[in-house]
Amino acid sequence: MKHLIIEEALPIAELSKLGLYDGAKHLLNETDLTALLSGRRTGLINLQNLVSEAFVIDSLDAKLSINLDEDSVHDIRLHPIYKEPKLSPDLLDHEAKALIAGEFRNIAKPINFPDGTNKIVVFEYDSETREFISYDPAGVEVPFKVNGEKLDAKKKEEFALGRIVQLSDGTMIQHRACEPRGILSSRTALILTIIKDGDATSFLVRDISPIMDESIHQTPFSPGFEIAFLEMKKADGLASDELLQQRELEEFKSEYSRGYAHGISR
Repeated sequence: MKHLIIEEALPIAELSKLGLYDGAKHLLNETDLTALLSGRRTGLINLQNLVSEAFVIDSLDAKLSINLDEDSVHDIRLHPIYKEPKLSPDLLDHEAKALIAGEFRNIAKPINFPDGTNKIVVFEYDSETREFISYDPAGVEVPFKVNGEKLDAKKKEEFALGRIVQLSDGTMIQHRACEPRGILSSRTALILTIIKDGDATSFLVRDISPIMDESIHQTPFSPGFEIAFLEMKKADGLASDELLQQRELEEFKSEYSRGYAHGISR
């Protein structure tokens, strides 16, 4: 969600070594690039011909992440697939087992830090890499609006903690740090609005993974979504005419309908 200059935000030399930068442009898809720029993990990426002083690897499937803290070196981190779950010392055995079994999407609990502070940390289990990850809910970029509906303070807090948040039209959303898009939903696409430096920016997030059983994964076309879509196009200034804005919405809906008909909606 954060708007950054790619060449300044990403360690281009490291991407080149991984075969993900060809000297002129990055070779990541839009979803994975957005995940990196937002401080999240990418999806699984096949890396080939990795060479260092210590090893040579012909092929490796791994997720990537980057630390975007201003005081940190922006190194690319590799998250390979572990043979066995990589346990977290901050989780009790029954908590870890519950996350691995999928009984809970996440667990939020207070953690004591070496400096004497205590704060809530949210833990998730990445079943693709078999690794536990954690995040500080205070660092989650919570949308100001979803499909044009403003989130109140309680819903913002619940979203940051990884709890399911339900909008007035029944749409459900949930923050998920393991997801490249950072969000799950009962709908396949959403219009998210964030506040950055006092300005509101709306954008479309599509092909969202289901929040629960896929049988309730709905098309995005609630009245709130359609109004927010038109408002987004109007704010973009790319379609100043209302008829053009409506046409773009109808084209988007038609595209989604074709996707569902061919089984490629996600």
